[in-house]
Amino acid sequence: MRLPTYALALVTALALTGAPDPGPQVGVDRAEAKPGEQVLVRLTGWPGGTVRVELCGAGTPARCAVDSSAQIHLPAGGTGGTPLTVVAPSGGCPCQVRVTTLDNSLSATAPLVVTGAPVPVDDTVRQAATRPPTVLAAHLERADGWTAHFGAPARRTLVLRLRNEQPAPAMVAWSFSVGRGPDPTGFVSPPEPDEFAAGEEREVRVPVTLPALAVGTYRIQGDIVTAGATNRVTASTDHQPWGLAGMLGFVLTALAVVRPLKGASAGWRNPR
Repeated sequence: MRLPTYALALVTALALTGAPDPGPQVGVDRAEAKPGEQVLVRLTGWPGGTVRVELCGAGTPARCAVDSSAQIHLPAGGTGGTPLTVVAPSGGCPCQVRVTTLDNSLSATAPLVVTGAPVPVDDTVRQAATRPPTVLAAHLERADGWTAHFGAPARRTLVLRLRNEQPAPAMVAWSFSVGRGPDPTGFVSPPEPDEFAAGEEREVRVPVTLPALAVGTYRIQGDIVTAGATNRVTASTDHQPWGLAGMLGFVLTALAVVRPLKGASAGWRNPR
């Protein structure tokens, strides 16, 4: 007889305390609708006050059709309803009717299939170019100061015109060197890695410094790298420090003049 007694006590307790509050609820009068149609949104269990009703995508963050949203003031009992015009949100569907208090403290949703709504594009996997931009042109600009003509380091600027001819962005890394002969090893500070948009054409400028006392022909070599593929570009420049050569010629000429004078002076002091 104890079990019926316990059951009776439990039923009595539930009757006195009531069932658990399910919280704010949202219902829609149908499961599917087309853009431009109206659905009836039913609300129960909400606190009294104004709530916002809108159609949103189910993604995160949710994108909502703000222009077709509605507001409704609920009485103290928290029950009411409002029509909502179906407009597919910019993020596409799957969609849901979302109801939120104005202070965003409470929110609830109900699913709604929107016929013909676009499916959101998954941009987590991004297409990327598989080869580097094409080198359209390459030339060197001189940027020497007067000191370079007397043996100081000489400056050049490698100017590249590049175009990404692929329909996807190309992430580009760079490597440059300078020196004499076909395989230069002198370091050149490369530009920061950068991205070329699909179809983008751009000028890239790379400062190059020739070493002190540079004389003759120097080669600048660069690698433009995207996804492991490389485009190589080369350019050459000539440097003749004429100021240093002129100064050296002046010194040699002065020495050539001074020596006979010294000899003549010595002969004058010691006549035979």
